[in-house]
Amino acid sequence: MKAVIFAGAEITDYAFCESYLQDAALLVCCDGGLNHAKALGFTPDAIVGDFDSVSPEVLADYQHKGIPVHQFPTKKDETDMQLGIRLALEKGATDLVLLGGIGSRFDHTLANAHLLLGLLKKGVRARLVNENNCVELVDQPTTVHGKIGDLISIIPLSMMVKGITLKGFEYPLTNRDLALDDEMLAVSNVLTEEAGEIYFKEGYLFVIHARD
Repeated sequence: MKAVIFAGAEITDYAFCESYLQDAALLVCCDGGLNHAKALGFTPDAIVGDFDSVSPEVLADYQHKGIPVHQFPTKKDETDMQLGIRLALEKGATDLVLLGGIGSRFDHTLANAHLLLGLLKKGVRARLVNENNCVELVDQPTTVHGKIGDLISIIPLSMMVKGITLKGFEYPLTNRDLALDDEMLAVSNVLTEEAGEIYFKEGYLFVIHARD
């Protein structure tokens, strides 16, 4: 089951959201993510958070519609995004799209990227997406689909990702190890085909489909 989770980071152009919303079985808004629901005109299935970043008027509007609201104290261990993810997993989601999770706060953005590791270990596919980036963490070979000329970066999360081979890219690699504390050799690569193949033997690898 696919779930789309909205957090509160700014989204200036909502055009990219439509493709992710079309086949979503569950829509969850985390605190300020309700502002995105209002802008897009959809009704979420659930609302979570401490509600320190959404206006009382917007929250009350959705409460009056009978949407389930899960409120938590401001002083808590989890971020609002984590609470939304937890709820989605409890409802059976196995494919998560995290929107509104890449913003001006680098600590929040980095934390949201690192959430992908725990989800991957649970067997849950998760993507962190905004207007310019689609970030996914993988632990096995994968294929990236796009247009010729698209920018694709691969960045290790584990200390070592072994045996990377890239095909369908302007800058290929063949059986190359990439270390977290070494040169970032695979940033801003370019698709030369509509499908780029990424092979590797071991490790955790961020695959980032980006645009300027």
